[in-house]
Amino acid sequence: MNHKPLAITLLFSISIYLSMYSQMSDDPQFLLEQYINTGEPGFIERISEIAPGSKYEKFCKTWELLDVDNKTGIAMSRELVTGYPEFPEAHFALGTFLINGTKHYDSAIIALDKAIELKKDFALAYFHRGIGKINNKQYESAKLDFAMTIQLERGYAGAYVMRAVSNFYLNIYDDLLGDIEIALQMDPYIISDLYYFQVRKTMDKAIEIAPDNVNLYYGRGFANFMSGYYRLAANDFNKALELVPGNAEYYKMLGASKIYIKDEPGAESDLKVAMGINPDDPDIYYYLGILASDVQDQPEMGYEYFTHAIDLNPEESLYYYERGWASYELYEFYDAFDDAKRALGIDDKDGDYYALRGYILVEVEGEFETELDYCDDFKKAEELGTMFKLKKVIKKYCEE
Repeated sequence: MNHKPLAITLLFSISIYLSMYSQMSDDPQFLLEQYINTGEPGFIERISEIAPGSKYEKFCKTWELLDVDNKTGIAMSRELVTGYPEFPEAHFALGTFLINGTKHYDSAIIALDKAIELKKDFALAYFHRGIGKINNKQYESAKLDFAMTIQLERGYAGAYVMRAVSNFYLNIYDDLLGDIEIALQMDPYIISDLYYFQVRKTMDKAIEIAPDNVNLYYGRGFANFMSGYYRLAANDFNKALELVPGNAEYYKMLGASKIYIKDEPGAESDLKVAMGINPDDPDIYYYLGILASDVQDQPEMGYEYFTHAIDLNPEESLYYYERGWASYELYEFYDAFDDAKRALGIDDKDGDYYALRGYILVEVEGEFETELDYCDDFKKAEELGTMFKLKKVIKKYCEE
């Protein structure tokens, strides 16, 4: 059974934006800007309600494809630009898709130039243009774009990281370190969102300059972990513990890393040390559940750990998803179905959750009343993206 690392949810807060959403005026431009800044789907829903078929809704449908289907996103962005040439977000979308989906950085920069010409205070357009310029090796000009992003949005941690990258390539190392430190103070997980090879090299340099700065090791370690570089992550969390012994977060992430490098005793030991220091952290029980269910082949124990995680944080969909798999492995399909339903109730955009429910429905076909169909779930999983290879499953169960 496949599983995935838990991405720590920042306290930065969706709750703030949901509160704004409940009180805001029906201005589609305002809603669009909030959606671009937060990614919160509630803004899409509201735009669709008040401005169906508008350029705002079309932008949202396009933007949802970023890094999911960049080729289609580029085509839809071009249609937006053609249909609404004075709409800055259309040019912004095209430039961003060109950066993420092609190596046509010159064309991307031209599109983002137009977005900024139309909207002088478009902070994210400056940021993405800076990314394009970094890839084009225009480091001085990129630095100016990231500085403008910071001027417009002081709290945008990613702009500090990328300005540090510019300084790395310009050999301005003192400023590099200062920007990385500011970014990590704002958001200790920000490096994982921007872990391009240029950022990796910049982080390596920052640690070379400040080898006793524990925040640098944690930031790089978390980025390595989320990128699947688990051995590198373990090295970083080990170093963090040398600098700050007894830190529960560092033990937790070291133990989690060891799960994925097949160090079962080390993972269990580190996670239990973390649990002893901070017994109220649900993620510790989540990782102990992963260890028990998927490494030690003890789904009963995994079920208990996932349940403890849910008791501490009933709003995390991934806990229900993993407990659902534990129940599935125990042939407790009704419990598994309930957990899949809960996971989807919290997050209905994760293809893996639909895949889990599809597998459960295959096992219980005809045993209880439901209008749900496993073929629909498998196809939805494929549409949204999933770690499961479902083409053969769909062919076996849905195309006979």
